[in-house]
Amino acid sequence: MKRCSTGGSSGDAEKTNAGVAGQSTETRMRVLSIADAGGNESEPRVGGGALIGNIEDWPTTTSGEPLHLIASFPAGFLGIDRGRDEFVSVFSFYSKHDYFVDRITYHGDPSEMRVIEEERTTRVVFHDRKRVVSEADAIPARRLIAGEPAARPFQRSGLGGIPGFLQNENLAIDSRFEFALQLYGGDFPDGWSDIFGLSDAVGYLFVDRLAREGLFFVQVT
Repeated sequence: MKRCSTGGSSGDAEKTNAGVAGQSTETRMRVLSIADAGGNESEPRVGGGALIGNIEDWPTTTSGEPLHLIASFPAGFLGIDRGRDEFVSVFSFYSKHDYFVDRITYHGDPSEMRVIEEERTTRVVFHDRKRVVSEADAIPARRLIAGEPAARPFQRSGLGGIPGFLQNENLAIDSRFEFALQLYGGDFPDGWSDIFGLSDAVGYLFVDRLAREGLFFVQVT
């Protein structure tokens, strides 16, 4: 997974304010709600199984720890249309017993991003639709529903527009990545509100539409 640029002056020229990358100032975030019941596997959702069978091994950290499927979306839900049955799956490390927040958070310190990159604690996978693969302890599948425009700043689950960061709003993220959506931990199904370590944490998804790559990290207050 690609990360923020860490080069010199030429690299800095490619960096941008993460709240503005690829977004019109007129674009409004839409409120995302998580349904009380599961939906079709082809719908935008949190949890459930990943449609990666036969094309992708289940993502793990560099230490071999399995990641959790956070969410799965048809690419069109994120405004990506290639005329194919393409999906975007987001994975992140989670532990019910050990403290892990510092392994998935990025508030602007390059050392935080290095942890995510070197340990591979989050993954964003672009893939064609294949058979469902599930982990033993999966988040219950719940459909994601895009609703009305959100007020700014919005720091719960939302689609598109300008990200509602909990911390530093001037993150150095490669300009080819565009903000796609954010997910609020407290919106997840019962028993999973700590999926990002704390129930008030927010996970942010950025995508490179052309390269079919993504970036996912979490912020906490």
